[in-house]
Amino acid sequence: MTLKTCICADKLQAALDLPDLTESVANPHAINLLLNEILEHLGNKGWPQAELVSGPRVVTAEENYGLLGYTADEVTLGSAHTRWVTEHTLLRTQTTSRIPVALQQAAGQRRAGERLLLAAPGITFRRDSRDNWHCAEPHQMDIWVLCDSAEATVDLLLRLVGDILQCAVPDLDWVHSVSPHHYTEDGIEVNMLLGERAVEVLECGRIAPSLLRRLGIDPEQHGGLALGMGLDRLVMLRKGIPDIRLLRDAHPKVQAQMHDLSPWSAISRLPSTRRDMSLALTCDQTEEAITEKLLAAAGARANWIEEVVIKGRWPGDSLPELARQRLGLLPGQENVLLGIVLRDSSRSITAPEANQLYEDLQVALHEGTPGGGYRLNC
Repeated sequence: MTLKTCICADKLQAALDLPDLTESVANPHAINLLLNEILEHLGNKGWPQAELVSGPRVVTAEENYGLLGYTADEVTLGSAHTRWVTEHTLLRTQTTSRIPVALQQAAGQRRAGERLLLAAPGITFRRDSRDNWHCAEPHQMDIWVLCDSAEATVDLLLRLVGDILQCAVPDLDWVHSVSPHHYTEDGIEVNMLLGERAVEVLECGRIAPSLLRRLGIDPEQHGGLALGMGLDRLVMLRKGIPDIRLLRDAHPKVQAQMHDLSPWSAISRLPSTRRDMSLALTCDQTEEAITEKLLAAAGARANWIEEVVIKGRWPGDSLPELARQRLGLLPGQENVLLGIVLRDSSRSITAPEANQLYEDLQVALHEGTPGGGYRLNC
């Protein structure tokens, strides 16, 4: 069984209070506008009208993992990747957690020769790395098509992908590569080509008969397509937004551009501040786990943190004694060189502010003897 550590009540409440940008409100976010545009476009291309599937943010492990084919010993189920609420419940890591029950209901209603389309948009909760394309609360939308098993071909899958991307990001090319999933066959990953960069935007495949059998659905009568897309990234690509943090930025000049799908008009990109921190840490902590601790330590200043990256790590016993003393390394710890970039989208971070935040982060993250570790300007 993978080790689980449950989040505290304050972190749970913060996750429950965070606005879901996929929701239809009086002044909807660009994320909501794009997902509705995609669903309308699919209808115009001959796909069935979408049945929207909703559900709570806290789900069972069976819904989020078990029914979809994950096993209890997989690393994904550990606290380094999943925000456990109790031993058996968690903040959903994927909107796919809503699909099994909806798929059972759809199979009970579907007639031979008929197609049904399920759409499950919403916010999800990860422990993720930090850069311009990643955040810990991404928005996704699952689109699943249930049809006759013989109709669920790779050609139909690629047609679905093409129709979605033709609507969402019509000006960019895309490529796909093999990517196995727990609950699909012929799984692929799809990347948009942004200059020389490939940006992953969705994964998909044909619904695996093993999933249908787990759900009590006859794979001889039913088959289909399973697809999950990253709505944040699609909006960023559609509008030309350079930083995922801008999707939630409260600055009026930013928010004024977050309620349509028009091209992003650049707001002055203020200079960044960069530091390397050399820390004594417990061995084998993931970049995601370290980033989460760092964001928690930053508190209200977390939105200043543009990027966190592990630039190097070395076992403590591989270092000279003088270095171990300077770092304050304890037995069984390792030296981690952490690169941290600060930049606020709406104002300059003063040197004293940046220095104070770096100091606070170093104190919070350092696990060796008091006063160990050090920062390097770069």
